[in-house]
Amino acid sequence: MAQKIQHEENILTDFSIFKWMSFIPGETSVDDIAVMKFDSSTTGLFQKILPDQYFTPCYTLQFVTKGGFQASINNQDYNLQANDGYLIIPDFFMRRLKPTSEHMELYVLCISRKFMMDMNLQFPLALISHIYIHPVWHMSAQKIQGVIHYFELLREVIDTQNRTATMHLVNSFFHFLAGDIANTKQNVPSVSRNEEITGRFLHLVDAHCDRHHNLDWYAEQLCLTTRYVANTVKETLGMTASSCIEFALTQRAKTLLCTTSLSIQEIADQLGFQNQSHFGTFFKRHAGMSPAAFRKQQ
Repeated sequence: MAQKIQHEENILTDFSIFKWMSFIPGETSVDDIAVMKFDSSTTGLFQKILPDQYFTPCYTLQFVTKGGFQASINNQDYNLQANDGYLIIPDFFMRRLKPTSEHMELYVLCISRKFMMDMNLQFPLALISHIYIHPVWHMSAQKIQGVIHYFELLREVIDTQNRTATMHLVNSFFHFLAGDIANTKQNVPSVSRNEEITGRFLHLVDAHCDRHHNLDWYAEQLCLTTRYVANTVKETLGMTASSCIEFALTQRAKTLLCTTSLSIQEIADQLGFQNQSHFGTFFKRHAGMSPAAFRKQQ
């Protein structure tokens, strides 16, 4: 039976309802991973399930196999059509999907932070680039069929409740996608040391940005010098390592402001700021307004 969606101020905070809307028959989740197939003609997804705006609580891969829709990811509008895919990470801000065709079909994979950390996945560079620069890419009809095949395999493995096998298959799936993206850019889908370091750095940021704001700490965890990490991330992503930390921290703050009733002081404490004033200055610099003003406009 479906579970009730928990939301506050029209912001979705619980995706547990999605787990029953998957491949039929059978439950399709291993603790904190779910595969889904949405058909707009039968599920009423766009009219009944998603609120007008929400922060994603998990890593989400979506693939359009039929129809199309418009979506806003972190206030950037995208027009997705058949054979398009996109990847978003926790705390990314989404607005309600707007159909551009009468019938849509989507394949969706949702993975929690815990599952990703347990898997210790090193994101291939091609996927990292799309997350931070342009999260949408177009695939050939043949590759989309490969995606569907992976989803069918995932359903079967997840149904066995074998978490280790599920992790291996998800890892393989990410590298399959990275290879496709790299091929469309006429690049060789190999992983250099710089790319590996950048992937490890971004996973640490996602897991610890609410407690550690200083690049020195991340360099220490990677057993590298701060300068080396800074140069590596800049060369690999085209953005500074400090900017990655600040971006993740700002997104986390926005999520807490919109999806919880915590006071601004409590949020400042939870995100590791010295005091509310320090948090307010940081947030205004990156979001263009105070935390209170941001919460009020949502």
